[in-house]
Amino acid sequence: MTRAAMLLAAMLLALPAAAKDLGVRGATWPVAEPDLLEEIEARLLEMERSGELARLETEARERARRKLEEPDPVPGIVPAREQRSRLFDPAIVVAQDIRMPDGVLIAAAGTRVNPLERLPLTRDLIFVDGRRAAEIAWALARERPAKIVLLAGRPLDLMRRHRRPFFFDVSGRLAARFGIGLTPSLVEQEGARLRITEIPVDDRESANVDEEG
Repeated sequence: MTRAAMLLAAMLLALPAAAKDLGVRGATWPVAEPDLLEEIEARLLEMERSGELARLETEARERARRKLEEPDPVPGIVPAREQRSRLFDPAIVVAQDIRMPDGVLIAAAGTRVNPLERLPLTRDLIFVDGRRAAEIAWALARERPAKIVLLAGRPLDLMRRHRRPFFFDVSGRLAARFGIGLTPSLVEQEGARLRITEIPVDDRESANVDEEG
């Protein structure tokens, strides 16, 4: 530090300390944050007294019942117009090592695994649009054991009516996996692969399943 700088610092330290009172401007309040849980509890009590809570619970149950009775249809499905068949290879290549909890290696990364080699398809799969009576009638008339998988429609209603299980492809995962967009589609095992056949059915005299009965 230069001599001039030292002299300036000494002069500043020798000056009396001063502070100006600027006063209070505007209204002030004490800092207070309401307890969030108390606010929620108060709101719930208010909703209970007004009946709003009971109304919301009733609406939630009704929505759940409707979703169970008629799940959202798989988007983009259309009726098959010509019979076509193709083979589908369900094998996958393991991206990383798969091990048991005790560390025993099941499949190393890069291994090609075909689930049909360990767990064969014991029943055919029939993917149908449950809103078309012709497709349901065709699926029920097949003699070979099969699981009927709906891509749209009312599975519980069909189960009550026909007294047999109907499954629903929730979120369209199976349809996306097999590349199914046309109904009915029949899936059968053929060796280590699956044969997927699109089979058109005549629906000129069929009515919507929901309008039957």
